[in-house]
Amino acid sequence: MNRSLMVLAACCMTMPAFAQSFQIKGKLGRLQAPAKVYIGYTFDGKSVYDSADVDNGNFSFDRPVSYPTNILLTVSRDGEPQTFFNAKDIAHLYVEPGSIVWLTSDESIANFESNGSKSQDDYKVYEKFMADAEEKLTLLTAESSNTLQNDVTEKALAAKSNYMEHFRAAMDYRKQKMKEFIQQHPEMYISLDILEEYAGAFIDYRDVEPLFKSLADPTKTSAKGKAYLKKIETSKLTAVGAVAREFSEKDPDGNRVTLSSFKGKVVLLNFWASWSAASRLENQQLKQILKPYTAKDVTVINIALEERKEPWVKAIAEDRMPGYNISDLKFLRNEIAELYNVSAVPQNVLIDGAGNIIARNLKGSQLSEKLAGIVGK
Repeated sequence: MNRSLMVLAACCMTMPAFAQSFQIKGKLGRLQAPAKVYIGYTFDGKSVYDSADVDNGNFSFDRPVSYPTNILLTVSRDGEPQTFFNAKDIAHLYVEPGSIVWLTSDESIANFESNGSKSQDDYKVYEKFMADAEEKLTLLTAESSNTLQNDVTEKALAAKSNYMEHFRAAMDYRKQKMKEFIQQHPEMYISLDILEEYAGAFIDYRDVEPLFKSLADPTKTSAKGKAYLKKIETSKLTAVGAVAREFSEKDPDGNRVTLSSFKGKVVLLNFWASWSAASRLENQQLKQILKPYTAKDVTVINIALEERKEPWVKAIAEDRMPGYNISDLKFLRNEIAELYNVSAVPQNVLIDGAGNIIARNLKGSQLSEKLAGIVGK
């Protein structure tokens, strides 16, 4: 699992509402100039990107944060700016307002050890707790290179479907472990950040809100805690049980598709994108799931988060998805996606004949079973 894609943080119990500096005092062997250490993190909704010179292995940072924050550090041996998520020599470090963190490593910062931050100690507890779940995903990631090829034969699609079921099972296990950690460690600020990752791109408030309420008061009343509570409240507008929100959008030929015109029918909203490999793979499996059903049984509306028409139309032809294809070509600001609190793809929303949301983000066998229960096939 690529840990660079994870956004985690941790802290001590007292959290000031105002910004204070954290300091990092680092030693990377005998690394010399022109090497630089680059730092990146998010502070009050803004991205921070900065660098420090390395002198005989020594470097330092003094920057503000208003709550415990996960930062990324990477080394550039020639001093040139680095792209964090592509860098091999990378480290996560957890800092707190007012903390002084001592960091030591050889010339590869990925091998760092540190002290001075309770956040880091908390995260080490979390890493140990999650080790078996991460190992399962690491093994599956290694397997994926041989499975997720552009082969659409029946045998290949069956192999992909089998792989995805194993992958989802591993992800479900990982999520369950994350939930257990939050429940066992509500006093740690890290639990708020784990909860945010646990909830994912769409928040199921029925599951997430009780976990949030269990957190320590200083965590809930922190700036980040208050912001996340707002997200939980917003999620209730498009949660299971809510009335599906009306929309109207055009297909590639300019024909308008309106949700209310399908009232009385089961509707599946498939949020996807031509540029998303996960979406394209999901489309192939979704086609297999929908094979037993006609358009009268289940109406599919494929809502693409696209910026340009050409790659969208090309992907429609390649994937041959059933149903209607629509997009406003506003990319991640797609208006229908915003209506349904969709910020990542692939996702789906299942709507019954009365126009109510009855499921969100069911995949594979779960979606098959749900549709069979509704349509009766």
